[in-house]
Amino acid sequence: MKPLNNLEKGRLLADLFPEQLENICKEVLKQAEYFLENEEHIRAHWAGSIVTDNFWYSLVQNAVRRTKECGNRLYKNHRWFSDQLFDGYDAVFTIYCLVVYATKAECNYRLRYCIYLLFGEEKLLDLTQKENNHG
Repeated sequence: MKPLNNLEKGRLLADLFPEQLENICKEVLKQAEYFLENEEHIRAHWAGSIVTDNFWYSLVQNAVRRTKECGNRLYKNHRWFSDQLFDGYDAVFTIYCLVVYATKAECNYRLRYCIYLLFGEEKLLDLTQKENNHG
C-alpha cells in the first residue's frame, strides 16, 4: 500500500470530520492573521527553520487569500477543502495550523488523534511559541 500524499490526507480528514471543517478553516485564518499582525517582529527573529521567512509569508498570504475567496465552500465541499488547503507547498502552512489546533482544548479529541496520525505532532516552526504563545 502506498502512502497518502497531502491532498489525499486532506480529503480523508474532510471525509472523516466534515463537522469540523469550519473550525479547521477558522484556525487556518486565525493563524495566518496572527503571522500577518506580527510580521515585523517574527521576521526580525526568524532563525533555525528549514524554510525562509519570505517563503513562509507567501504561504500565509496564500492561506488568507484562499480562505477568504472560497469562504464556506471550503467546509461544504471536501474536494474543495483539500484542493485549496493541501495542494503543493500550501499544505505546509495548513499542516502547521492543524498541529497547532490539535494542541488546543477546543479541538475535538478524535480530530486531534487523526491529525497526529496523518501529519505528526511536530510543529514546523517553533519561533512564535517561544516568544508569544498564540497557539
